[in-house]
Amino acid sequence: MFSYFGIGINLFLFVLLLTKRNKSLADIILAIWLLVIACHLSLYALSLQPVTINNIHWALGTAIPFPLLHGPFLYLYTATSTNMLPKKRKQLILHFLPAVCLVLYSIPVFLLSAEEKMNFLVNGIEQFSVFFSFHIKLVWVSGFIYMVWCFYLLGKHKKNIASLFSYEEKINLNWLRYLIYSMALIWMIVLLVRNDTYIFNAVVIFVIFLGYFGIKQVGIFTQPALVKSSKEANTIIYDKLQIEEPVFIFETEIPITAEKVNGSVVIETAEAKTKTNGETTEREKKKYSNSVLTEDIASALHNQLVKLMAGEKTFAETQLTLSMLAGKLNIHPNYLSQVINEKEDKNFFDYINTLRVEEFKRLLSVPGNKQFTMMSLAYDCGFNSKTAFYRNFKNITGQSPSDYLKQQNIQMTSE
Repeated sequence: MFSYFGIGINLFLFVLLLTKRNKSLADIILAIWLLVIACHLSLYALSLQPVTINNIHWALGTAIPFPLLHGPFLYLYTATSTNMLPKKRKQLILHFLPAVCLVLYSIPVFLLSAEEKMNFLVNGIEQFSVFFSFHIKLVWVSGFIYMVWCFYLLGKHKKNIASLFSYEEKINLNWLRYLIYSMALIWMIVLLVRNDTYIFNAVVIFVIFLGYFGIKQVGIFTQPALVKSSKEANTIIYDKLQIEEPVFIFETEIPITAEKVNGSVVIETAEAKTKTNGETTEREKKKYSNSVLTEDIASALHNQLVKLMAGEKTFAETQLTLSMLAGKLNIHPNYLSQVINEKEDKNFFDYINTLRVEEFKRLLSVPGNKQFTMMSLAYDCGFNSKTAFYRNFKNITGQSPSDYLKQQNIQMTSE
């Protein structure tokens, strides 16, 4: 009976995803996966019925490929959610090759008539004992490989967050980590218990967890890009840098240069036309092909960054991202990230949160602020939750905010 409940939940979540506005690729993959799970649960429910001539076509072998589909779908969903899906999408079909091979191997049995299948079930199924043994081992190996792979992707995702975001709340994908743990638990039940009742009851619980958090999950890498078109990608104007001569700015696949034009600094790729007295020179193109971030440009960018933070206190924006900050400075995020890494010896996440902590300390030193709560000041500095504030403050200072207040002899309520 529980399996029928699971089928209903699957189909309900499937419909919710289909009708969801602004569906992402992760939503589409999740919808297909839920449909696959619904089919698998349906076949299990049918297997609980006595095998007769009327249902033998459903009861014999149809569920064989399904255990090998869940690992690939977990990988695709994790890779899409973390923005790490391979660029060569056609190769993704290879993940489903083992399941396809099992189906092809089983075709002779599938094509038997109902009477022949009944006879095969009674007298001939033993000849497939080696196949069934191979099948269960393949399921174990598949589960292990995809578990490890997905954890690896989540580890890379955590590093990406530190490079692109100043906050972790709602984008750390901890729920996906727990989802993978749950999937691993199901595989352990398959490996150790081998009881279909326990396995599929666990699957139903897994589906509820998957559907709830999958539908609720917000897009992570959906911020508008600083550069929208290839034409814009070739030229970025940076108004405030003080540069008198053309210099190189960053070594990439498309090398970058910067030069003073009409009071502004034009940061231009080698693909764009580099003009001197109205003429494009091959010497400059060759020179740009080996360009690197120079100390002068890096220092100039860093000075502008420091001025922006000191003057506008941009770090206090709760959901500040690398792209947003690069947009304020009118430079590409890659260059800004390079400058922060080299000049501050920090990633973007640590850099912004260090500034927030320092601002919190500064606000504590203002006598008039003692009437406010500790968290109200923390929110003013850009922290979006108590957990984030406490975690970052302790990571940066080595002590909790409460201990710091005691050390400074400051009386203030925490809430």
